Amino acid sequence: MKEKPPPRVLIVGAGPTGLMLACQLALHGVPFRIIDKNEDHTTQSRALVVQARSVEIFGQMDLAQEALQLGEKAKAVNVVVNGKRALHMNVRDIGEGLTPYPYLLMLEQSKTEKLLNDFLAHRGHTVERQTALLDFTQDAHLVTATIKHTNRQEEVLQVDWLVGADGAHSVVRDQLNIPFAGKTYQQSLFVLDCEVSLHFPSDEMYIAFAESAFAGFFPLTNGRCRVIGTVPEACEGKDALSFEEVAKDFAQRLNMDVSLRNPEWIALYHSHHRAVSAFRKGRCFLAGDAAHIHSPVGAQGMNTGLQDAYNLAWKLALAAQGKAKEALLDTYHAERAPIAHNLVQTTDRAFNVVTSKDPLMKTVRMHVLPVLMQTAVPLAQKQRFIRELGFKTISQIGIHYRQSDLSQEDPHSSFPHQAPKPGDRVPYLPATEHSMGTQDLVKGIQFHLVLFSGEETQEEAQQIVQKLKEEYLDLIAFHNLRLQASTKALYETFGMKKQGYYFVRPDSHIAYRSASLGTHHFSAYLERFLLRGSTMKAFSPLA
Repeated sequence: MKEKPPPRVLIVGAGPTGLMLACQLALHGVPFRIIDKNEDHTTQSRALVVQARSVEIFGQMDLAQEALQLGEKAKAVNVVVNGKRALHMNVRDIGEGLTPYPYLLMLEQSKTEKLLNDFLAHRGHTVERQTALLDFTQDAHLVTATIKHTNRQEEVLQVDWLVGADGAHSVVRDQLNIPFAGKTYQQSLFVLDCEVSLHFPSDEMYIAFAESAFAGFFPLTNGRCRVIGTVPEACEGKDALSFEEVAKDFAQRLNMDVSLRNPEWIALYHSHHRAVSAFRKGRCFLAGDAAHIHSPVGAQGMNTGLQDAYNLAWKLALAAQGKAKEALLDTYHAERAPIAHNLVQTTDRAFNVVTSKDPLMKTVRMHVLPVLMQTAVPLAQKQRFIRELGFKTISQIGIHYRQSDLSQEDPHSSFPHQAPKPGDRVPYLPATEHSMGTQDLVKGIQFHLVLFSGEETQEEAQQIVQKLKEEYLDLIAFHNLRLQASTKALYETFGMKKQGYYFVRPDSHIAYRSASLGTHHFSAYLERFLLRGSTMKAFSPLA
Protein backbone atom coordinates (compact mmCIF):
# COMPACT_ATOMS: atom_id res chain seq x y z
CA MET A 1 0.00 0.00 0.00
CA LYS A 2 1.35 3.39 -1.01
CA GLU A 3 2.31 5.49 2.01
CA LYS A 4 0.52 8.80 2.31
CA PRO A 5 2.69 11.92 2.09
CA PRO A 6 3.08 13.93 5.31
CA PRO A 7 0.36 16.55 5.83
CA ARG A 8 1.07 20.14 4.88
CA VAL A 9 -2.05 21.56 6.56
CA LEU A 10 -3.86 20.68 9.79
CA ILE A 11 -7.54 21.65 9.80
CA VAL A 12 -9.12 21.85 13.24
CA GLY A 13 -12.90 21.52 13.03
CA ALA A 14 -15.04 19.53 10.60
CA GLY A 15 -18.14 21.65 10.31
CA PRO A 16 -19.08 23.05 6.87
CA THR A 17 -16.10 25.45 6.83
CA GLY A 18 -13.46 22.89 7.73
CA LEU A 19 -14.98 20.31 5.41
CA MET A 20 -15.04 22.74 2.48
CA LEU A 21 -11.39 23.65 3.09
CA ALA A 22 -10.49 19.95 3.15
CA CYS A 23 -12.43 19.29 -0.06
CA GLN A 24 -10.69 22.15 -1.85
CA LEU A 25 -7.25 21.04 -0.69
CA ALA A 26 -8.09 17.53 -1.90
CA LEU A 27 -8.95 18.97 -5.33
CA HIS A 28 -5.58 20.73 -5.39
CA GLY A 29 -3.77 17.57 -4.32
CA VAL A 30 -2.41 19.07 -1.08
CA PRO A 31 -1.85 16.57 1.79
CA PHE A 32 -3.78 17.53 4.94
CA ARG A 33 -5.34 16.17 8.09
CA ILE A 34 -8.69 17.26 9.45
CA ILE A 35 -9.68 16.60 13.07
CA ASP A 36 -12.86 17.18 15.05
CA LYS A 37 -13.64 16.59 18.69
CA ASN A 38 -17.18 15.35 17.94
CA GLU A 39 -18.09 11.73 17.25
CA ASP A 40 -19.73 12.42 13.88
CA HIS A 41 -20.98 15.20 11.64
CA THR A 42 -24.15 16.93 12.80
CA THR A 43 -27.46 15.12 12.34
CA GLN A 44 -29.43 18.28 13.14
CA SER A 45 -30.67 20.62 10.43
CA ARG A 46 -29.00 23.77 11.87
CA ALA A 47 -28.04 26.18 9.06
CA LEU A 48 -30.76 25.86 6.48
CA VAL A 49 -30.20 28.12 3.47
CA VAL A 50 -27.42 27.53 0.94
CA GLN A 51 -26.96 30.73 -1.03
CA ALA A 52 -26.31 30.86 -4.78
CA ARG A 53 -22.59 31.58 -4.44
CA SER A 54 -22.17 28.47 -2.32
CA VAL A 55 -24.04 26.39 -4.90
CA GLU A 56 -21.65 27.79 -7.52
CA ILE A 57 -18.76 26.37 -5.46
CA PHE A 58 -20.58 23.03 -5.38
CA GLY A 59 -20.75 23.35 -9.17
CA GLN A 60 -16.97 23.72 -9.34
CA MET A 61 -16.80 20.47 -7.36
CA ASP A 62 -19.45 18.75 -9.56
CA LEU A 63 -21.74 18.58 -6.52
CA ALA A 64 -24.37 21.16 -7.50
CA GLN A 65 -26.90 18.74 -8.97
CA GLU A 66 -26.65 16.45 -5.95
CA ALA A 67 -27.17 19.42 -3.63
CA LEU A 68 -30.22 20.50 -5.64
CA GLN A 69 -31.70 17.01 -5.40
CA LEU A 70 -31.22 16.96 -1.63
CA GLY A 71 -32.74 20.41 -1.06
CA GLU A 72 -35.76 22.46 -2.01
CA LYS A 73 -35.97 25.80 -3.78
CA ALA A 74 -37.66 28.46 -1.68
CA LYS A 75 -40.92 29.64 -3.24
CA ALA A 76 -41.95 32.76 -1.33
CA VAL A 77 -41.26 34.88 1.73
CA ASN A 78 -44.18 36.27 3.73
CA VAL A 79 -44.33 38.85 6.50
CA VAL A 80 -47.08 38.31 9.08
CA VAL A 81 -48.00 41.03 11.57
CA ASN A 82 -50.35 40.16 14.44
CA GLY A 83 -51.55 37.10 12.59
CA LYS A 84 -52.32 38.85 9.31
CA ARG A 85 -50.18 38.49 6.20
CA ALA A 86 -48.82 41.93 5.44
CA LEU A 87 -46.54 40.98 2.56
CA HIS A 88 -46.08 38.15 0.07
CA MET A 89 -42.89 38.11 -1.99
CA ASN A 90 -42.24 35.51 -4.67
CA VAL A 91 -38.57 34.46 -4.54
CA ARG A 92 -38.63 31.59 -7.03
CA ASP A 93 -35.83 32.28 -9.55
CA ILE A 94 -35.49 35.82 -8.17
CA GLY A 95 -31.90 36.04 -9.46
CA GLU A 96 -32.66 34.91 -13.01
CA GLY A 97 -29.85 35.83 -15.37
CA LEU A 98 -27.31 36.43 -12.59
CA THR A 99 -26.27 32.87 -11.76
CA PRO A 100 -27.07 29.30 -12.80
CA TYR A 101 -28.76 28.98 -9.38
CA PRO A 102 -31.06 32.03 -9.10
CA TYR A 103 -32.88 31.02 -5.92
CA LEU A 104 -32.54 30.27 -2.21
CA LEU A 105 -31.76 26.59 -1.74
CA MET A 106 -33.24 25.12 1.43
CA LEU A 107 -30.70 22.45 2.39
CA GLU A 108 -30.19 21.34 5.97
CA GLN A 109 -26.68 21.60 7.38
CA SER A 110 -26.67 17.88 8.18
CA LYS A 111 -27.12 17.14 4.47
CA THR A 112 -24.53 19.73 3.46
CA GLU A 113 -21.99 18.16 5.81
CA LYS A 114 -22.78 14.65 4.55
CA LEU A 115 -22.32 15.87 0.96
CA LEU A 116 -18.86 17.22 1.80
CA ASN A 117 -17.91 14.19 3.91
CA ASP A 118 -18.82 11.89 1.02
CA PHE A 119 -16.77 14.03 -1.37
CA LEU A 120 -13.73 13.53 0.86
CA ALA A 121 -14.36 9.82 1.30
CA HIS A 122 -14.53 9.27 -2.46
CA ARG A 123 -11.05 10.78 -2.68
CA GLY A 124 -9.59 8.67 0.07
CA HIS A 125 -9.79 11.20 2.92
CA THR A 126 -11.49 10.88 6.29
CA VAL A 127 -12.15 13.17 9.22
CA GLU A 128 -10.34 12.07 12.38
CA ARG A 129 -13.28 12.09 14.79
CA GLN A 130 -13.15 12.39 18.58
CA THR A 131 -9.74 13.98 18.14
CA ALA A 132 -8.97 17.25 19.89
CA LEU A 133 -6.26 19.86 19.53
CA LEU A 134 -4.47 20.26 22.85
CA ASP A 135 -1.93 22.94 22.00
CA PHE A 136 0.47 24.12 19.32
CA THR A 137 3.49 26.30 18.76
CA GLN A 138 4.81 27.89 15.60
CA ASP A 139 8.02 29.37 14.26
CA ALA A 140 8.97 30.88 10.92
CA HIS A 141 8.90 27.48 9.20
CA LEU A 142 6.50 25.06 10.92
CA VAL A 143 3.55 24.59 13.25
CA THR A 144 3.99 21.88 15.88
CA ALA A 145 0.65 20.64 17.20
CA THR A 146 -0.29 18.17 19.92
CA ILE A 147 -3.56 16.33 19.40
CA LYS A 148 -5.39 13.73 21.50
CA HIS A 149 -7.19 10.81 19.85
CA THR A 150 -10.29 8.98 21.03
CA ASN A 151 -8.14 6.36 22.77
CA ARG A 152 -6.55 9.19 24.79
CA GLN A 153 -3.29 8.70 22.95
CA GLU A 154 -1.48 11.94 22.25
CA GLU A 155 0.32 12.67 18.99
CA VAL A 156 2.73 15.43 18.03
CA LEU A 157 2.76 16.41 14.38
CA GLN A 158 4.38 19.12 12.32
CA VAL A 159 2.67 20.92 9.44
CA ASP A 160 3.32 24.00 7.38
CA TRP A 161 0.02 25.65 8.28
CA LEU A 162 -2.80 25.25 10.77
CA VAL A 163 -6.38 26.42 10.15
CA GLY A 164 -8.82 26.93 12.98
CA ALA A 165 -12.32 26.16 11.74
CA ASP A 166 -13.35 25.08 15.21
CA GLY A 167 -16.34 27.32 15.78
CA ALA A 168 -17.33 30.13 18.08
CA HIS A 169 -15.40 28.69 21.04
CA SER A 170 -12.27 28.20 18.95
CA VAL A 171 -9.29 26.68 20.74
CA VAL A 172 -7.05 27.89 17.91
CA ARG A 173 -8.24 31.47 18.26
CA ASP A 174 -7.82 31.42 22.03
CA GLN A 175 -4.29 30.03 21.87
CA LEU A 176 -3.36 32.60 19.23
CA ASN A 177 -4.70 35.24 21.62
CA ILE A 178 -6.60 37.01 18.83
CA PRO A 179 -9.31 39.37 20.16
CA PHE A 180 -12.92 38.40 19.32
CA ALA A 181 -14.55 41.79 19.69
CA GLY A 182 -18.29 42.24 19.91
CA LYS A 183 -21.07 41.34 22.30
CA THR A 184 -23.75 38.80 23.16
CA TYR A 185 -27.36 39.90 22.73
CA GLN A 186 -29.52 39.96 25.81
CA GLN A 187 -32.40 38.55 23.78
CA SER A 188 -32.05 34.78 23.29
CA LEU A 189 -33.64 32.75 20.52
CA PHE A 190 -34.86 29.18 20.31
CA VAL A 191 -34.25 26.96 17.29
CA LEU A 192 -36.73 24.14 16.77
CA ASP A 193 -37.57 21.50 14.17
CA CYS A 194 -41.12 20.20 14.42
CA GLU A 195 -44.45 19.94 12.64
CA VAL A 196 -46.38 23.20 12.33
CA SER A 197 -50.03 23.90 11.60
CA LEU A 198 -50.46 27.24 9.81
CA HIS A 199 -53.43 28.78 8.07
CA PHE A 200 -51.12 29.72 5.20
CA PRO A 201 -49.42 27.62 2.49
CA SER A 202 -46.99 25.31 4.30
CA ASP A 203 -44.31 25.34 1.60
CA GLU A 204 -43.45 29.05 1.96
CA MET A 205 -41.32 30.98 4.47
CA TYR A 206 -42.89 33.28 7.08
CA ILE A 207 -41.53 36.03 9.29
CA ALA A 208 -44.03 36.81 12.02
CA PHE A 209 -44.13 39.84 14.33
CA ALA A 210 -46.26 40.61 17.36
CA GLU A 211 -46.01 43.01 20.28
CA SER A 212 -44.22 40.49 22.51
CA ALA A 213 -42.71 37.94 20.13
CA PHE A 214 -40.99 37.25 16.84
CA ALA A 215 -40.75 33.97 14.91
CA GLY A 216 -39.58 32.66 11.57
CA PHE A 217 -40.99 29.56 9.86
CA PHE A 218 -38.91 27.74 7.23
CA PRO A 219 -40.28 24.60 5.52
CA LEU A 220 -38.16 21.45 5.61
CA THR A 221 -38.71 18.10 3.94
CA ASN A 222 -41.19 15.44 5.13
CA GLY A 223 -43.70 17.95 6.45
CA ARG A 224 -41.34 19.39 9.03
CA CYS A 225 -40.59 23.04 9.68
CA ARG A 226 -37.72 25.01 11.17
CA VAL A 227 -38.98 27.53 13.71
CA ILE A 228 -36.78 30.29 15.11
CA GLY A 229 -38.18 32.67 17.66
CA THR A 230 -37.72 34.78 20.74
CA VAL A 231 -37.67 32.95 24.04
CA PRO A 232 -40.80 33.40 26.21
CA GLU A 233 -40.25 36.14 28.77
CA ALA A 234 -40.73 33.72 31.66
CA CYS A 235 -37.85 31.57 30.36
CA GLU A 236 -35.30 34.31 29.74
CA GLY A 237 -31.99 33.71 31.50
CA LYS A 238 -32.33 29.94 31.47
CA ASP A 239 -29.51 27.72 30.21
CA ALA A 240 -31.92 25.26 28.58
CA LEU A 241 -35.40 25.31 27.12
CA SER A 242 -38.03 22.61 26.62
CA PHE A 243 -40.42 22.24 23.71
CA GLU A 244 -43.34 22.52 26.12
CA GLU A 245 -42.12 25.90 27.33
CA VAL A 246 -41.99 27.20 23.76
CA ALA A 247 -45.24 25.61 22.56
CA LYS A 248 -47.23 26.87 25.54
CA ASP A 249 -49.00 30.13 24.64
CA PHE A 250 -46.96 30.26 21.37
CA ALA A 251 -50.01 31.23 19.31
CA GLN A 252 -51.10 33.77 21.90
CA ARG A 253 -47.67 35.43 22.02
CA LEU A 254 -47.61 35.74 18.22
CA ASN A 255 -51.34 36.66 18.06
CA MET A 256 -51.46 34.08 15.28
CA ASP A 257 -53.41 30.91 14.46
CA VAL A 258 -50.53 28.44 14.71
CA SER A 259 -49.66 25.28 16.64
CA LEU A 260 -46.47 23.26 17.13
CA ARG A 261 -46.21 19.46 17.61
CA ASN A 262 -43.90 16.45 17.33
CA PRO A 263 -40.55 18.15 17.99
CA GLU A 264 -37.36 16.56 16.63
CA TRP A 265 -34.91 18.79 18.47
CA ILE A 266 -34.78 22.15 20.17
CA ALA A 267 -31.87 24.35 21.17
CA LEU A 268 -31.39 27.63 22.95
CA TYR A 269 -29.48 30.06 20.79
CA HIS A 270 -27.52 32.86 22.42
CA SER A 271 -26.97 35.19 19.50
CA HIS A 272 -23.70 37.10 19.23
CA HIS A 273 -22.07 39.52 16.88
CA ARG A 274 -18.30 39.25 17.02
CA ALA A 275 -15.36 39.28 14.62
CA VAL A 276 -11.64 38.74 15.02
CA SER A 277 -9.11 41.48 14.51
CA ALA A 278 -6.91 39.18 12.40
CA PHE A 279 -7.73 36.18 10.21
CA ARG A 280 -4.08 35.18 10.23
CA LYS A 281 -1.25 35.07 12.73
CA GLY A 282 2.00 33.66 11.43
CA ARG A 283 1.38 30.23 9.94
CA CYS A 284 -2.09 29.94 11.49
CA PHE A 285 -5.43 31.02 10.03
CA LEU A 286 -9.02 31.34 11.26
CA ALA A 287 -12.15 30.67 9.20
CA GLY A 288 -15.90 30.44 9.67
CA ASP A 289 -17.39 30.85 13.14
CA ALA A 290 -13.91 30.87 14.65
CA ALA A 291 -13.43 34.23 12.92
CA HIS A 292 -16.93 35.74 12.93
CA ILE A 293 -20.32 35.02 14.44
CA HIS A 294 -23.53 36.96 14.03
CA SER A 295 -27.29 36.66 14.22
CA PRO A 296 -29.06 34.19 11.88
CA VAL A 297 -30.80 37.07 10.09
CA GLY A 298 -30.23 36.76 6.34
CA ALA A 299 -28.91 33.18 6.45
CA GLN A 300 -25.32 34.30 5.94
CA GLY A 301 -23.30 32.48 8.60
CA MET A 302 -22.56 29.05 7.14
CA ASN A 303 -22.29 30.50 3.64
CA THR A 304 -19.72 33.05 4.76
CA GLY A 305 -17.66 30.25 6.31
CA LEU A 306 -17.77 28.33 3.02
CA GLN A 307 -16.54 31.47 1.24
CA ASP A 308 -13.69 31.82 3.77
CA ALA A 309 -12.58 28.27 3.00
CA TYR A 310 -12.89 28.78 -0.75
CA ASN A 311 -10.80 31.95 -0.60
CA LEU A 312 -8.08 30.42 1.56
CA ALA A 313 -7.76 26.96 0.01
CA TRP A 314 -6.25 27.85 -3.36
CA LYS A 315 -3.80 30.27 -1.76
CA LEU A 316 -2.63 27.63 0.74
CA ALA A 317 -2.40 25.11 -2.09
CA LEU A 318 -0.13 27.31 -4.19
CA ALA A 319 2.04 28.08 -1.17
CA ALA A 320 2.26 24.38 -0.26
CA GLN A 321 3.25 23.51 -3.83
CA GLY A 322 5.97 26.14 -3.88
CA LYS A 323 4.19 28.23 -6.50
CA ALA A 324 3.28 31.33 -4.49
CA LYS A 325 4.98 33.96 -2.41
CA GLU A 326 4.08 35.03 1.11
CA ALA A 327 2.24 38.06 -0.29
CA LEU A 328 -0.49 35.79 -1.63
CA LEU A 329 -1.30 34.38 1.82
CA ASP A 330 -1.48 37.91 3.22
CA THR A 331 -4.46 38.62 0.96
CA TYR A 332 -6.67 36.16 2.88
CA HIS A 333 -7.11 38.50 5.84
CA ALA A 334 -7.20 41.58 3.60
CA GLU A 335 -10.07 40.14 1.53
CA ARG A 336 -12.17 38.28 4.07
CA ALA A 337 -11.93 40.52 7.16
CA PRO A 338 -13.90 43.43 5.59
CA ILE A 339 -16.61 40.99 4.48
CA ALA A 340 -16.94 39.59 8.01
CA HIS A 341 -16.95 42.97 9.75
CA ASN A 342 -19.56 44.36 7.35
CA LEU A 343 -21.73 41.28 7.83
CA VAL A 344 -21.55 41.55 11.61
CA GLN A 345 -22.67 45.17 11.44
CA THR A 346 -25.56 44.62 9.03
CA THR A 347 -26.94 41.53 10.77
CA ASP A 348 -26.63 43.36 14.10
CA ARG A 349 -28.86 46.15 12.84
CA ALA A 350 -31.37 43.70 11.37
CA PHE A 351 -31.44 41.63 14.57
CA ASN A 352 -32.17 44.72 16.65
CA VAL A 353 -35.04 45.64 14.35
CA VAL A 354 -36.78 42.29 14.77
CA THR A 355 -36.11 41.66 18.49
CA SER A 356 -35.65 45.00 20.26
CA LYS A 357 -37.91 45.67 23.26
CA ASP A 358 -37.44 49.41 22.94
CA PRO A 359 -40.95 51.00 22.68
CA LEU A 360 -39.96 53.18 19.73
CA MET A 361 -38.44 50.23 17.87
CA LYS A 362 -41.54 48.16 18.60
CA THR A 363 -43.69 50.88 17.04
CA VAL A 364 -41.47 50.96 13.98
CA ARG A 365 -41.52 47.16 13.70
CA MET A 366 -45.27 46.76 14.14
CA HIS A 367 -46.66 49.79 12.34
CA VAL A 368 -44.09 51.56 10.18
CA LEU A 369 -42.14 48.69 8.60
CA PRO A 370 -45.21 46.78 7.34
CA VAL A 371 -46.50 49.87 5.53
CA LEU A 372 -43.08 50.60 4.08
CA MET A 373 -42.67 47.00 2.91
CA GLN A 374 -46.13 46.89 1.35
CA THR A 375 -45.20 49.95 -0.68
CA ALA A 376 -41.51 49.41 -1.36
CA VAL A 377 -41.22 45.67 -1.99
CA PRO A 378 -43.68 45.42 -4.93
CA LEU A 379 -42.02 48.49 -6.45
CA ALA A 380 -38.55 47.01 -5.92
CA GLN A 381 -39.60 43.73 -7.53
CA LYS A 382 -40.59 45.65 -10.66
CA GLN A 383 -37.30 47.55 -10.76
CA ARG A 384 -34.65 45.23 -12.15
CA PHE A 385 -31.72 47.16 -10.67
CA ILE A 386 -33.11 47.05 -7.13
CA ARG A 387 -34.17 43.41 -7.44
CA GLU A 388 -30.74 42.39 -8.70
CA LEU A 389 -28.94 44.39 -6.02
CA GLY A 390 -30.96 42.69 -3.31
CA PHE A 391 -30.31 39.23 -4.69
CA LYS A 392 -26.60 39.88 -5.20
CA THR A 393 -26.32 40.93 -1.57
CA ILE A 394 -28.14 38.03 0.08
CA SER A 395 -26.85 35.38 -2.34
CA GLN A 396 -23.22 36.56 -1.88
CA ILE A 397 -22.57 36.62 -5.64
CA GLY A 398 -22.09 40.37 -5.27
CA ILE A 399 -19.11 40.02 -2.92
CA HIS A 400 -16.00 41.55 -4.45
CA TYR A 401 -12.37 42.17 -3.56
CA ARG A 402 -11.79 45.38 -5.49
CA GLN A 403 -9.63 46.86 -2.71
CA SER A 404 -7.34 43.82 -2.56
CA ASP A 405 -3.72 44.02 -3.66
CA LEU A 406 -4.56 41.02 -5.85
CA SER A 407 -7.03 43.10 -7.86
CA GLN A 408 -5.21 45.23 -10.44
CA GLU A 409 -5.33 46.33 -14.07
CA ASP A 410 -3.04 47.70 -16.74
CA PRO A 411 -2.65 51.41 -15.86
CA HIS A 412 -3.07 52.46 -19.50
CA SER A 413 -6.30 50.54 -20.06
CA SER A 414 -9.77 51.95 -20.39
CA PHE A 415 -12.94 49.89 -20.00
CA PRO A 416 -16.66 50.70 -20.19
CA HIS A 417 -18.18 51.48 -16.78
CA GLN A 418 -20.32 48.33 -16.79
CA ALA A 419 -17.38 46.00 -17.50
CA PRO A 420 -16.47 43.66 -14.62
CA LYS A 421 -13.68 45.06 -12.48
CA PRO A 422 -10.67 43.39 -10.87
CA GLY A 423 -11.91 41.77 -7.67
CA ASP A 424 -15.39 41.05 -9.03
CA ARG A 425 -16.71 37.55 -9.45
CA VAL A 426 -16.73 36.62 -13.13
CA PRO A 427 -20.18 37.63 -14.42
CA TYR A 428 -22.61 34.93 -15.39
CA LEU A 429 -23.23 34.45 -19.09
CA PRO A 430 -25.07 31.23 -19.96
CA ALA A 431 -23.93 29.18 -22.90
CA THR A 432 -26.32 29.01 -25.83
CA GLU A 433 -26.48 26.95 -29.00
CA HIS A 434 -24.52 29.64 -30.81
CA SER A 435 -22.34 31.24 -28.12
CA MET A 436 -20.00 30.34 -25.26
CA GLY A 437 -20.78 30.99 -21.59
CA THR A 438 -18.56 32.00 -18.70
CA GLN A 439 -19.19 29.28 -16.11
CA ASP A 440 -17.51 26.44 -17.98
CA LEU A 441 -14.87 28.79 -19.38
CA VAL A 442 -13.31 29.49 -15.97
CA LYS A 443 -14.21 26.27 -14.18
CA GLY A 444 -11.42 24.39 -12.45
CA ILE A 445 -8.64 24.90 -9.91
CA GLN A 446 -6.19 26.92 -12.02
CA PHE A 447 -5.83 30.54 -12.98
CA HIS A 448 -7.44 31.32 -16.32
CA LEU A 449 -6.03 33.77 -18.82
CA VAL A 450 -8.84 34.72 -21.17
CA LEU A 451 -7.31 36.36 -24.25
CA PHE A 452 -9.51 38.50 -26.46
CA SER A 453 -7.35 38.53 -29.57
CA GLY A 454 -9.83 40.26 -31.88
CA GLU A 455 -10.02 39.65 -35.60
CA GLU A 456 -6.37 40.30 -36.40
CA THR A 457 -3.36 37.99 -36.51
CA GLN A 458 -3.00 35.56 -33.60
CA GLU A 459 0.80 35.80 -33.44
CA GLU A 460 0.92 38.24 -30.52
CA ALA A 461 -1.58 36.18 -28.51
CA GLN A 462 0.43 33.03 -29.16
CA GLN A 463 3.60 34.76 -27.96
CA ILE A 464 1.90 35.73 -24.70
CA VAL A 465 0.78 32.15 -24.14
CA GLN A 466 4.19 30.71 -24.92
CA LYS A 467 5.97 33.13 -22.59
CA LEU A 468 3.62 32.43 -19.67
CA LYS A 469 3.77 28.68 -20.25
CA GLU A 470 7.52 28.80 -19.97
CA GLU A 471 7.42 30.86 -16.78
CA TYR A 472 4.39 29.45 -14.94
CA LEU A 473 3.66 26.17 -16.73
CA ASP A 474 0.68 24.36 -15.11
CA LEU A 475 -0.53 27.35 -13.08
CA ILE A 476 -2.56 28.89 -15.89
CA ALA A 477 -5.20 27.62 -18.28
CA PHE A 478 -5.30 29.62 -21.53
CA HIS A 479 -8.31 30.56 -23.62
CA ASN A 480 -7.72 32.42 -26.88
CA LEU A 481 -11.02 33.96 -28.03
CA ARG A 482 -11.06 35.36 -31.53
CA LEU A 483 -13.88 37.79 -32.29
CA GLN A 484 -16.54 35.80 -34.09
CA ALA A 485 -20.24 35.03 -33.75
CA SER A 486 -19.78 32.47 -30.96
CA THR A 487 -17.65 34.83 -28.82
CA LYS A 488 -19.32 38.19 -29.50
CA ALA A 489 -21.43 38.00 -26.32
CA LEU A 490 -18.29 37.34 -24.26
CA TYR A 491 -16.57 40.39 -25.74
CA GLU A 492 -19.60 42.51 -24.80
CA THR A 493 -19.92 41.03 -21.29
CA PHE A 494 -16.28 41.78 -20.50
CA GLY A 495 -16.36 45.24 -22.13
CA MET A 496 -13.72 44.24 -24.64
CA LYS A 497 -13.80 46.49 -27.72
CA LYS A 498 -10.72 45.25 -29.60
CA GLN A 499 -8.01 43.23 -27.88
CA GLY A 500 -7.00 42.53 -24.29
CA TYR A 501 -7.27 39.92 -21.58
CA TYR A 502 -8.72 39.04 -18.20
CA PHE A 503 -6.77 37.01 -15.64
CA VAL A 504 -9.14 35.00 -13.42
CA ARG A 505 -8.31 33.48 -10.03
CA PRO A 506 -9.04 29.83 -9.12
CA ASP A 507 -12.04 31.07 -7.10
CA SER A 508 -13.48 32.72 -10.25
CA HIS A 509 -12.81 36.30 -9.10
CA ILE A 510 -11.05 38.58 -11.57
CA ALA A 511 -7.44 39.24 -10.63
CA TYR A 512 -6.26 41.45 -13.49
CA ARG A 513 -7.47 43.00 -16.73
CA SER A 514 -5.92 44.80 -19.68
CA ALA A 515 -7.45 46.47 -22.72
CA SER A 516 -4.41 45.60 -24.84
CA LEU A 517 -2.18 42.57 -25.31
CA GLY A 518 0.77 44.27 -23.62
CA THR A 519 2.20 42.30 -20.69
CA HIS A 520 4.92 44.47 -19.11
CA HIS A 521 2.80 45.58 -16.13
CA PHE A 522 1.09 42.18 -15.93
CA SER A 523 4.43 40.36 -15.68
CA ALA A 524 5.45 42.54 -12.74
CA TYR A 525 2.08 41.83 -11.13
CA LEU A 526 2.55 38.06 -11.46
CA GLU A 527 6.06 38.21 -10.00
CA ARG A 528 4.71 39.93 -6.91
CA PHE A 529 2.56 36.92 -5.96
CA LEU A 530 3.70 33.84 -7.89
CA LEU A 531 6.92 31.90 -8.25
CA ARG A 532 8.13 30.86 -11.65
CA GLY A 533 7.93 27.08 -11.92
CA SER A 534 10.90 25.63 -13.78
CA THR A 535 10.31 22.19 -12.26
CA MET A 536 6.57 21.97 -12.85
CA LYS A 537 5.13 19.63 -15.43
CA ALA A 538 4.07 21.19 -18.72
CA PHE A 539 0.46 22.27 -19.13
CA SER A 540 -1.92 21.36 -21.93
CA PRO A 541 -1.90 23.32 -25.20
CA LEU A 542 -3.81 26.46 -25.98
CA ALA A 543 -7.56 26.04 -25.63
